[in-house]
Amino acid sequence: MKRTFIAGTKVGQLEGRVVEVLIACDHALTGREVYEALGEPKRAYTTIMTVLGRLVDKGLVERSDDAGLNRFSINGGLDRLAAKKIDRLLATSEDPRRVLAFFVDEIHDEALLEELAAIIERQRES
Repeated sequence: MKRTFIAGTKVGQLEGRVVEVLIACDHALTGREVYEALGEPKRAYTTIMTVLGRLVDKGLVERSDDAGLNRFSINGGLDRLAAKKIDRLLATSEDPRRVLAFFVDEIHDEALLEELAAIIERQRES
């Protein structure tokens, strides 16, 4: 089974396809809608629901209740998912500031460093 990474989280091939379906849509989908969008009649609907549950557990997908109907979505897209992953990693460190300092020291893209500085300045002003 082919595995890949989405926002730093290892996922299987079917999980990746489900994430792609959710990213391509501009609103939350029901499990049935995800199943139909995949267009794989050989797969059971319950398999897709199991995959959606695993993706929720991995923090890649959000489940919401819409009048008793479960809907699934990617909250904020892949960039937001990656940022959440970084936040979780920082929370595991004894010294998150030091981790961030090491991270910034490894950036060799001057434009990215300038952009980070501007983001920090905007954050200080707000």
